Amino acid sequence: MNGMKNNHKRDNSISSNIIIFNSSLPDIGYIARTNTAGKELDMVNQFVEFLIKKYSHLKTKKVAIFIEPQIDTGYPDIVVVEYYSHQKGSWNTLRASLSCTDFKILYYIQTEKFLSLSDISETLGYPIDIVKKSVSKLNVCGLIHLSKKKEHVRNIRLKTYAKIHKIIAIEAKIDKWQEAIRQANNNIWFSTESYILMNKSACSPAIIQTCRSIGVGVLLVNGKVETILASTQRRFPVSYASLQFNEWILRYLHKEDIT
Repeated sequence: MNGMKNNHKRDNSISSNIIIFNSSLPDIGYIARTNTAGKELDMVNQFVEFLIKKYSHLKTKKVAIFIEPQIDTGYPDIVVVEYYSHQKGSWNTLRASLSCTDFKILYYIQTEKFLSLSDISETLGYPIDIVKKSVSKLNVCGLIHLSKKKEHVRNIRLKTYAKIHKIIAIEAKIDKWQEAIRQANNNIWFSTESYILMNKSACSPAIIQTCRSIGVGVLLVNGKVETILASTQRRFPVSYASLQFNEWILRYLHKEDIT
């Protein structure tokens, strides 16, 4: 994958339906950790190659593969996002300026459906002027509905602005499986599925039982990739960070419109 990574440093598109985010892209607000050479990275690269082959023949879905993206809880090793194409004309360039605060407010509105601006301010702890500024921006972007008196907001249909089907997080470890499980458990916060990935041909009952108890899946890579335990599945969006992945994909696809 090192050769592939170098070839796609500027243009991350592998095919018409696969994008790999393998380095930071400041122009779209995406930050990734720099990879450290070693056996763990080799395993990650091997698994990414497997993913490229797996998804290369998709017809209706598209895939974005994020390598060590920066989110609030750290840097998950791999995040695979399955999504569907957006309709042309659905992108508003103002969306490129949405901040973490905006995503938190958007997620809260999407979850609660109908709220007053004072409800948002009291629950999330933002000053009312920050809330007013954020909901105004979200309304212009077509992501929420703001009342005429600008005192209440309601959500819009999620699929009109977020076409994500799954967000699959993978934590890779050569050993230290307890650390892998801890990190995979953290990834439940934003992903619809969370896995640990280990370079083994077999998995101990203790690892499987521990993972099953928290809803984390187990993948093994050793010449081939095997799913030993399926992850518990959660509905998108799991948190505001789930929405950030949607925006990173859209910003990348519309990066020529971002100034």
